[in-house]
Amino acid sequence: MSRVSPLFSIAAIMAAVSFPVGAQTPPVAIPAKDFGPVWTGFYVGAAFGAGGTFNRLDVGGPALNTNVHGSGQSGVLGSIYGGVDYQITQRGLVGLMAEASYAGFNGSVSASVPGAFAQVNQNTGFGWAVLLRAGFLADPSTLLYFTGGYAGQIINTNGTAMVPGGTASFSTNNTMNGWTFGPGFETMLSNRLSAKLEYRYSQFGRQTIGSTGISMEPSTHAIRAGLSYRFGGLGVVSSDQSFAASSQPFNWTGVYLGGAIGGGLGFAQTNTFAGTASTSFNSGSQGLLGGFLAGGDWQFSPQALVGVMADYTFQGITGGINLTTPGGSAYATAEQNRQWSVMGRLGWLPVPSTLLYAAGGYSQLNVRASAGATLGGVALFGQRDTTFSGFTVGPGIETTVTGGWTTRLEYRFSQFEQKEVMSGVTYQPSNHTIRAGISYKFGFGGKTMTAEAAD
Repeated sequence: MSRVSPLFSIAAIMAAVSFPVGAQTPPVAIPAKDFGPVWTGFYVGAAFGAGGTFNRLDVGGPALNTNVHGSGQSGVLGSIYGGVDYQITQRGLVGLMAEASYAGFNGSVSASVPGAFAQVNQNTGFGWAVLLRAGFLADPSTLLYFTGGYAGQIINTNGTAMVPGGTASFSTNNTMNGWTFGPGFETMLSNRLSAKLEYRYSQFGRQTIGSTGISMEPSTHAIRAGLSYRFGGLGVVSSDQSFAASSQPFNWTGVYLGGAIGGGLGFAQTNTFAGTASTSFNSGSQGLLGGFLAGGDWQFSPQALVGVMADYTFQGITGGINLTTPGGSAYATAEQNRQWSVMGRLGWLPVPSTLLYAAGGYSQLNVRASAGATLGGVALFGQRDTTFSGFTVGPGIETTVTGGWTTRLEYRFSQFEQKEVMSGVTYQPSNHTIRAGISYKFGFGGKTMTAEAAD
């Protein structure tokens, strides 16, 4: 059946009502299934996710200037949201959304010596955002989009110090304002329900933490998996019209090769010990990544598959600290520069052309630590690479583009073992990463399986 554009339909209606009633042509009903899912309308939803904060802390003084580009907090988050979308063309969409969230991203710094102890904690709380989004429909049921706009976040900083004969503490809240931006994939599960996976990077302005004299400039990386209920409401499709999945069948069985780019946030629990003194620090790092991937899938039913996949990633996830005094300077950095993983994945096909999946398996990470100092005109430098083993796990959405080409958006959390990187210093890294990838699938020539999604 030929398709009729929304603009043509509007023009036809206007022309009809402009003529006498007797000259009007009876309207022709066009079932919604001929156009696939209709995205225009209002929606509400809830999301759950994870992420963290990368904080730039600066302390200035006449004798010592310290720049910590790597104070970190990590944790989980939840959000509720509502919005409206308008499908401007058969493949184009624009929308507006508002969101309220609560993030439990926590981090701390502590130090102790005989008879004294000090600790500073920082954690995020309530946040909010007002966003625009623009998207492209890879097929009638699957939307690839970018979203961005204003973001606000409350960050609490509190600390306690104990010395013989006394205890002191403080607590202060900072309301941060900034911007947020990121990509997402969304797919229709039924005529009313849709699921999405969305990553957002948020950058906030610089503020001073209470009366401490310490300034901070935080940014956050967060992934959200959401479920939305769509009301419609703009006169596009009635609630009793059935949901139509993409008409394009696709055989997911086969092997594939591809590449991915993205970004990430790294964390490390760093502990130091010297006699009876000790320190503990949640360090943070951030940066971009890119790499290669390969795998194989077996579609064992019309709506399910299992597979194996492997990737090798080059990363520039870096954080560090700089100290400057009148007599010299010193710095230390840690870079998560290479990571590879071997994983299994299990997927569900809400429509034949779109896959929702979970992946997990073994991963190995290389961290390069560098340090240098200049004192009295003498420069010192040292560098060491350490390999950490661990696990990686996360969700993803993959959809067909054309022929054997597919594109995906995937989040992964990776946690690694604790190691002693030098005498008296232990280090345990982790990271949150987002990857947008494209791959080509070499099918095995098996029978293509199709299934219609139902309400």
